[in-house]
Amino acid sequence: MRKIKCTWIDGITETYPVIEWDKGKITAVTHSQTSGDLIGIPALIDVHTHGFRGFSSEAPAEDLRRLAQAYAQRGIGGFCATIGPRPFPRYLEIIAEYRKAFSTPYPGARFLGLHLEGPYLNPAKAGAIDPVTMQKIDLTELEAFLKQSAGCVKIMTIAPELPDAEAAIRLLNQYGVIASAGHTAADYAQCERAIEVGLTQITHTFNAMRSLHHRDPGLIASALINPRLDCEMISDGYHLQLPVMKLLTLTKGPDHILCVSDSGADSGYAYPEGTVLSDGCVIRGGAMVQPDGVLAGSTCDLSDALKTLVRKMEIPLPQAVRMLSLNAARNLKLNNWGTLKPGNSCGWSFYTRDLEWVETIVDERSCLLSER
Repeated sequence: MRKIKCTWIDGITETYPVIEWDKGKITAVTHSQTSGDLIGIPALIDVHTHGFRGFSSEAPAEDLRRLAQAYAQRGIGGFCATIGPRPFPRYLEIIAEYRKAFSTPYPGARFLGLHLEGPYLNPAKAGAIDPVTMQKIDLTELEAFLKQSAGCVKIMTIAPELPDAEAAIRLLNQYGVIASAGHTAADYAQCERAIEVGLTQITHTFNAMRSLHHRDPGLIASALINPRLDCEMISDGYHLQLPVMKLLTLTKGPDHILCVSDSGADSGYAYPEGTVLSDGCVIRGGAMVQPDGVLAGSTCDLSDALKTLVRKMEIPLPQAVRMLSLNAARNLKLNNWGTLKPGNSCGWSFYTRDLEWVETIVDERSCLLSER
C-alpha cells in the first residue's frame, strides 16, 4: 500500500488529491485544500519513438523490456514502438519479439502497440529513411499482414498520394489501425480525399512532406484546418522552430496535437552541442542531423517536451497534459488512462515544481521506478 499527496493536473483542472493504491490499483482518493510538493499528471505517451537510451525498437525481447524501463525512467508510461519500412515478413518477426517481451508482467512503460512508419511511403520525401526500403502498395499482402499481426499494429504511416493508398487506408480502418500521413508529397486535394476514406493523423507534421505555399497549399494546409486530423509534433524546438510549434498549436488547438519524440537508440542523453555520433549525425539543438543536413530524429524525450511547452511556449499545464498524454490515450482507446478513480489502474508521472521528473507509476504490470 502506498499513499501520495500531489497537485494533480488532469488535462482540465488542478486539484489536490491524496491518492492511495495497492498492487497497481487505486484504493482511495481523498481531497485536500492545499497543494502537494509534487505535480502529478497522467503518464506520458509517445506514439512515435524508434528507441531510447541505447535500445532500438527492433531489439530482441530481453532488450525491449529494458527499453520499456528506460522510457518509464523519464516519465513515459506508454509507447507505440515505431519501425521504419521493412518487408512484411520482417515486421512479423519483430512482432514476435514484442509478444515475447510483453506477454508477462514486467517493470516499465506499457507497450501500447506498433507504429509502422511505412512501408508505403513516397521515396521523394524519404528524409532520413533509405528510399530503397519503401514499397508499392499491395492490398492483398497488406490485408494478409493485418490478419497475421492480430491487433499488434496501432498506427501506420502512409503516403496518401500513392496508387491504391485510399483502398489501403480503408483496409487499415477496417482492422482498427490509425492511418497517418507522412513521408508524402500529397497535395491538398489528395489529403482531403484520404480524410474522407479514413485518414485521421499526420506523422511528424511539417517534416518530410510537401511544404506549405500560399498558391500550392498541399497536405499541410489540410492538416492545419481540417478538424478531423490530429497532428504529431516533434517537440524539441529544432525539428519545428518555436514560432512554427506555436502556429501549429494555436491553429489545431491542444486537443489535436500529439507531442512525439521521434527518438532513437542514441536519444535520451544530454549531448553537448556539436557532438558527432557514431553514425556521423551531429547534435544540433537536440536534433540528430545527418552530414547532408537531413534530420534523423531527436535526442529529446517527452519530459523535455513538457518543459518546452510550459516554459518556452507558455502553454498551461492542463493543455500540455492533453498534448503529451491524453490525446494519444483517446486515439488508442485507453479510456481510463491516468484517471483517479478507485479500482482503476495506476498510470501517472510525478514532477517537481520545476518540472524535473521524479517518478513514474504504471499499472499492475509495472513497479515504481525512480531516479530520485
